[in-house]
Amino acid sequence: MKKLVLYILFIAIFALAGCSGASDNDVPGNDNDTGNGTVSPGSDITLPNAVFSFKMGDVLIEMDEDISQIIAGLGEPLGILEAPSCAFDGTDRIFSYPGIQIYTYPKDGADHIHTIGFFDDSVVTTEGKIRLGTNIQSVFDTYGNDYRYETGMYTFTRGKTVLEFLVNDDNIIGITYRYLLDL
Repeated sequence: MKKLVLYILFIAIFALAGCSGASDNDVPGNDNDTGNGTVSPGSDITLPNAVFSFKMGDVLIEMDEDISQIIAGLGEPLGILEAPSCAFDGTDRIFSYPGIQIYTYPKDGADHIHTIGFFDDSVVTTEGKIRLGTNIQSVFDTYGNDYRYETGMYTFTRGKTVLEFLVNDDNIIGITYRYLLDL
């Protein structure tokens, strides 16, 4: 029960993108820019133009992407929660799918993805196949040691995206992909 409460708090922190203060200044720079390439699993190199993406089945979900493209690929969500955006004109929405929730913010008349949160161990990260309950060492083996640690949270950054792992007793109890919005 304690782990469930911690995880709910973890996701609630990022539930409404407009209520956070992430900016370009939160993204560490790197002189190893090679363009829009990807970073190999286990690499300690973070390319500024590379990003974290999540794949569910055959559908690749990119941060800041219009959710309508994802709905076309995944099908209708199990449910949608709405709340007035506290930073943008419009409505923030949470789209629920099996094992995940996708948080959006209004931009250019559409809902754009800013956070994906895992809610059970049926889903895995795109790289390394990390799931809830996995030991944190698997994260280091896959993503390397270039992370920020704060109070049980390991944060890996690529460009304007982060992949976060909340840990309790060396086991992952929360996984979140997040887009760093310019507010």
